[in-house]
Amino acid sequence: MKKQTVFFPLFLLIYYIFCWGCANTPPPEPAEPQDLIIRQISDIPGFSKSELYEGAKKWLAGSFSDDLDVIRYSDRYKGIIVGQTHIYHVRPSKWTSDHVFECRFEIIVEVKDEKIRTTFKDLWLFHRGGTEPMLKSDMEVIRPKLENAVTALVSSYKKMSRDENW
Repeated sequence: MKKQTVFFPLFLLIYYIFCWGCANTPPPEPAEPQDLIIRQISDIPGFSKSELYEGAKKWLAGSFSDDLDVIRYSDRYKGIIVGQTHIYHVRPSKWTSDHVFECRFEIIVEVKDEKIRTTFKDLWLFHRGGTEPMLKSDMEVIRPKLENAVTALVSSYKKMSRDENW
């Protein structure tokens, strides 16, 4: 009987501490709809629309997932490439192991002489259990990853050798 009287108050103390900590934790803040669109315009002087289109198509096909059907639509004359792909995203968890998601999105690359506009939209998180809402904290991690991918695209043109007659 004495063991029960000792363990029961100890159990209640731990229970209240745990519940008090959960009650004081603010709920995660969902990302605003305007935060779920990332658009960047890049100047790439000295490259024609055709050269930018070909480079962007290769970049899109090889930079994200290893799916064979990344590119959904492309039109050389309009200078547009539309793709559907994903990157992996890890959301830290307070109580369990970290959650690993596929951050799926649509990417649109539009080119004209000496300019590229990249747009990432329709971002959502997918895992084995289904979908999860995108949080502001998720976008704070995902946005720099996608912006770095665009930076890599732009710098790839600067590294390209324009002289093919070697």
